[in-house]
Amino acid sequence: MGNHVFISFSHASDAAYVQRLAGHLEASGVAVRFDQESVSDDQWDDVSEERIDSCAALVVVMTPAAEASPQVEREIDRAEKVGKPILPLLLEGEPFARLGDVRHEDVTGGRMPSADLVRRLAASAAPQSQPAPTPVARRSTPGTPLATLTGHTGTVISVAFSPDGRTLATTGQDRTARLWNLADSARPALTATLAGRPDKPRGIFWLTVMGSVVFGPDRRTLAVTCQDKVARLWDTTGSAQPALTATVAGHTKGIASMALSPDGRLLATASFDKTARLWDVSDPARPTLTATLADHKGWVASVAFSPDGRLLATVAFDKAVRLWDVSAPARPTLTATFTGHASPMGSVVFSPDGRTLATASFDKTARLWDVSAPARPLHTATLTEHAGKVLSVAFSPDGRTLATVGNDKTARLWEVTDPARPVLATTLTGHTGPVQTVAFSPDGRTLATAGNDKTARLWQL
Repeated sequence: MGNHVFISFSHASDAAYVQRLAGHLEASGVAVRFDQESVSDDQWDDVSEERIDSCAALVVVMTPAAEASPQVEREIDRAEKVGKPILPLLLEGEPFARLGDVRHEDVTGGRMPSADLVRRLAASAAPQSQPAPTPVARRSTPGTPLATLTGHTGTVISVAFSPDGRTLATTGQDRTARLWNLADSARPALTATLAGRPDKPRGIFWLTVMGSVVFGPDRRTLAVTCQDKVARLWDTTGSAQPALTATVAGHTKGIASMALSPDGRLLATASFDKTARLWDVSDPARPTLTATLADHKGWVASVAFSPDGRLLATVAFDKAVRLWDVSAPARPTLTATFTGHASPMGSVVFSPDGRTLATASFDKTARLWDVSAPARPLHTATLTEHAGKVLSVAFSPDGRTLATVGNDKTARLWEVTDPARPVLATTLTGHTGPVQTVAFSPDGRTLATAGNDKTARLWQL
């Protein structure tokens, strides 16, 4: 088996993408070969045929131009003849008819392949004298900068992807929320600016996580709070002109964080008034308060629903995590209270399988907790690489990666396949100030970060 992969593509239309792809794979430890220009018939035996015969796998970049290319057809023929694995990437158009029985990966829009495919390529191209890396031992998942979003005039506090991944919402200390079209993730386009509180806010500003934005599962509802005591519900059906649906009011101090239940029927809000509140938003035009959770002894900084919507996690400046059974929203029940962090927490999130909880703290750590038995949470690991406050945490959609961001201006990606033994995979740098927030796209291929440098940034994973 060879120790490189060979890329087959149309030189007429796809060379720029292949240059980016090759750089991305090389940065991930995958040796890559491809022909810099079309190969003539008399060079075939000495160049392309030899490279395919010695490769570990053939990566085919599928576009209409590639399907019409005699050279691409010839390379596929050769790979099939000598029994090489073929890994198609759909960049444009439809999958090749001749590769219809081969599973392909969608990279339309110029995306890079998923981290899982890159790991497979790295394993297949590893020299035989070395053991192929396993996911738990993965030590690097490079994050390639895609784009920097500018326009906010203050700290960007929160970011959220729409369920289809086509829109990014940001909210900032400038009391606005903004919607960005990600059709071309390398060149996001601002489509709408939503006004929040019109007057200059007063109060506590050293905790800059005050403010939140979250999409509902219906792809239409957007909940926003911008440095004030209310949450606003918007209908984003017409993304260029979102319509304000309702204002959710009741807290006596600012709202720091929000979460929508997986079915979109409940909104949870966390506030500096030391409470979390549950709102029935099944009719977004008529939100109603269903319950107030008042057990915390400090500002409530973050809330998160479990994937099945039955549990709500709250964290606060009293250094405690609380789990609530909210299956009966009008009668939430406190299931567990647990501590461990030495300083207040600013963020909490459930893993996609609901078995693990991650918390971020001003004590410069993030922690993982086993909540598979909600009444008996167990601390499984402490993540200690950050040099400053950890401000936000997010799980990838497959649950294999945890992202953490903080005051040290970095984002860090951790392999958490085994929550008891997390492995730091990579550190992303580029922000010039503290990083306040982080989110994965629904397909897990893009990471969004934002912070005090007034920007949001997109990273290719």
